[in-house]
Amino acid sequence: MKSTLYLTAKVLPGNKIEIQNLNLTEGQTVEVVIIISESNTSISSENNQSPSLQERQAFLKLPLSDRRRILETQAETMLSHYQQDSEWQELMAGDIIDY
Repeated sequence: MKSTLYLTAKVLPGNKIEIQNLNLTEGQTVEVVIIISESNTSISSENNQSPSLQERQAFLKLPLSDRRRILETQAETMLSHYQQDSEWQELMAGDIIDY
């Protein structure tokens, strides 16, 4: 059975991340998933790029609770975006005209 360990790490000089935990043993093989905070990086949709296949597969391998947390964060970001951007409301306000 797999167990999950949630840690927050700071990127060190040289773009390195160090993980230390008493539950890990030297030589043990572990899986590491890195979730980058959106506040530190641009949202991929802004670059007009969809996530790569590897990124999608990594997301699907995450525990359900992690996936829900990520999707909740993304939904909150989009809610904030649509509340600030009123252009979409103006588009939806008009009558539908069938030509």
